Amino acid sequence: MAERTLSKNSLLAEWLNRCLVRNRQPHGHARRILSFNGQVIGSVDPLLWPLVAPHWPPAKSLDKCLDSLAQALQASGRCGVWRNEFVAVRNAEGNGVGRIERGAARVLGVATEAVHLVGFAPDGRVWIQQRALDKANDPGLWDTLVGGMVANGETLHDTMVRETREEAGLPVHELQNLKWGTPFLMTRPTDDGGGLGQLVETVHWCVATVPAHLRPENLDGEVAGFECLDANAVARRVLDGACTDEAALVLARALGWPLSPA
Repeated sequence: MAERTLSKNSLLAEWLNRCLVRNRQPHGHARRILSFNGQVIGSVDPLLWPLVAPHWPPAKSLDKCLDSLAQALQASGRCGVWRNEFVAVRNAEGNGVGRIERGAARVLGVATEAVHLVGFAPDGRVWIQQRALDKANDPGLWDTLVGGMVANGETLHDTMVRETREEAGLPVHELQNLKWGTPFLMTRPTDDGGGLGQLVETVHWCVATVPAHLRPENLDGEVAGFECLDANAVARRVLDGACTDEAALVLARALGWPLSPA
């Protein structure tokens, strides 16, 4: 009999369920809620409150307040990697109420959105990318073919088109059978702000077939390389701890691997 399919292996199911648990952690040790006009927009570790308090609540403009707050966090060494990129700040209903420097978002527990593309070869193998060794988060780990955070003012499709071009050099209009899956939420503490950050991220994902005449080629320097593997080989990468948690959870959904109910 052929080698047992790893996607049905109990070891993979156990690994994925542990991954789910560590990415479903609620806000830790009584983070202080940040609200604006009665709308919750983030949270902050109590240890950072002395830095935040002089800027909160916003006197007038939320954006100006968040700009000065992000700069104060950076000056104190309590900010994530400064990117000169903005992400949207949303209320509990998902409506945009402002924007903030991406590097400060997780320090302040601001909910973000990410997009992933799982790319299949025509023969059913899966394209994965290795993150550049100098990436701020998860350097050198394996990821989906394309993944990135939704920037302020972008739609999910905008982000997917941009990231697919930048990370894989692929034109989305030439991909085949593009379909979106069901998004999921990840929540856990992060290393941002000296270990005081909180990830609150909705992960949107889609699948598509990369035609045989196209091959991924990185354009933005954020990818070390690509491989095209069968599902069992991808599962082994996951079990070896060589993939990011986010990629593992996206791949599980795209490939039908066992996950406990949400």
